[in-house]
Amino acid sequence: MGLEAFIEWQAWIAENHPDTHQKLTKPIDILIATDALSEGQNLQDADMVINYDIHWNPVRIIQRMGRIDRLGSPNEQIFGINFWPSDNINSYLNLQGRIEQRMAAMKLAGSEVDHQFSDSFAKMAHDEDFDRKMNDRMMEQMLITWDDIEVSDQGLGFDSLSLERYRQDLLAEFNRDKDKYRQMPKGVYSGFVGDVATGDRNGIVALLGYPAKPPKKLDHQYQVFDLIYIDKSGKLVLNNQKEVLDFLTVNKDKERFVPPAVDRGEQVAIAELVNALKSWLNSQAVHTEVMEDGTTKETMGNETLGVLDGLRKGNKVAIDRIKQNVTVDGKYQLNNFDLITWVLVTG
Repeated sequence: MGLEAFIEWQAWIAENHPDTHQKLTKPIDILIATDALSEGQNLQDADMVINYDIHWNPVRIIQRMGRIDRLGSPNEQIFGINFWPSDNINSYLNLQGRIEQRMAAMKLAGSEVDHQFSDSFAKMAHDEDFDRKMNDRMMEQMLITWDDIEVSDQGLGFDSLSLERYRQDLLAEFNRDKDKYRQMPKGVYSGFVGDVATGDRNGIVALLGYPAKPPKKLDHQYQVFDLIYIDKSGKLVLNNQKEVLDFLTVNKDKERFVPPAVDRGEQVAIAELVNALKSWLNSQAVHTEVMEDGTTKETMGNETLGVLDGLRKGNKVAIDRIKQNVTVDGKYQLNNFDLITWVLVTG
């Protein structure tokens, strides 16, 4: 089509099909869709897929990339970005490991897989002993029943990763009385009696914000939130934030109970809670172990170990943590954190 004919064609489109003309002159830059878009839609003009929810079945992930990785694509390169859950939730779900093991089995069976799906899978896929290791793993799985596999490998929904269920509960509660919640000061608290049958222990559920808000600063934003359930000695009762949220959800309708000494603000009762928080903060910086001879040995705390593991995996959060140039000992001081809210659990 010559230039003159093209101009005439554009004019005809603009006059007779204004909606089509607008789409041609103002193409879509970003398309947000559910997983249904991966089912047979051709999007060869696009050059990037961002997976906000990671499906437990790797075939579904490959299908999504297949929407843009097509013949006739004008793009020399295409890209895929995966949003994984935060480290403590991923350790609970083991989502990345589950998907990588499935993708490895698909590769062994001769299926086409994306070798750059993740850094750890890229190493697996290029391992010279990869096939032998996967064969050994599959032989081990054949020693157990299919029912065992079904139970241990059940699917994970988007709700498990996004924590949307908790957000919806909080939003519904917030909308009931917005003014009350907006005027709440930091440090508000409540409590309930835990269930001894399920192993609930005397302790505190605390939401901490870092860094602490400077005086008179109105637009302060926290970099990190820590939601923890610790006993009176400062040791974790539950290992990650999702478990704590599940625990609070189960107990959210219980009647309020706080020991009178705490409600009255008696120094001894409050000091016990403060010392529990101090002990947890110290455990993030330094792990203290009592040896058989009664001496103590100090090793790296949970924060340092987590950062080192994150750096090994190329985790962006760990890299940003190093760039802050704040020592672990310097960070985990009580006055560096705000106690936003807390719930006392009485066993």
